[in-house]
Amino acid sequence: MSENELTTFIYPADKSFVFVDVETADWNNDRICAIGMIIVQDGKSTGYYSLINPHVHITFTYIHGITDSDVKDAPTIEEFWQVMAPLIPERFVFVAHNYRFDLTVMKKDLGRFGISFNPTEILDTMWVARDILYHFRTQRGDLRLNTLSEALGVQLYHHNAASDISATKEVLEKLLLSGNRRIEEFIRPYIPR
Repeated sequence: MSENELTTFIYPADKSFVFVDVETADWNNDRICAIGMIIVQDGKSTGYYSLINPHVHITFTYIHGITDSDVKDAPTIEEFWQVMAPLIPERFVFVAHNYRFDLTVMKKDLGRFGISFNPTEILDTMWVARDILYHFRTQRGDLRLNTLSEALGVQLYHHNAASDISATKEVLEKLLLSGNRRIEEFIRPYIPR
């Protein structure tokens, strides 16, 4: 099945999907230092990636390898969003692996600039994995992206936002195809807190 056929088969034409993965600067989890996004709309899938200057010292270098010098000339999240906002559909399904983390960070960081980010619906690939592969667990009992990627033969350079978001999309598709399930079963309405 070609990429185009796969996209048409899995993603209903009446919905748009925005996959997001962020890397954060520190334990506050309110400053993005890298973002990966894939927009699936009208049978087309387009990926975006950028380092982001969080304007705080990056202490999580040991996790994702991003340093202060790497982002010194990168756009802020506000500057990045000025480019991305016109590309984001008005109504969309927010998709992430452990969606609460990525969505919360997005809302906090964009919120600093008075920008609201409110998807219409949400889909967490962990829900899909838990439902389809309920018997599959690592020794610690989790369904981490790197563990699922390894089990499903998905290439992943973990904690790289571009790789993570690409793997999230591929994991979702492989799970749905292997379980002979429809994506609509896992989409939930988004209710802002």
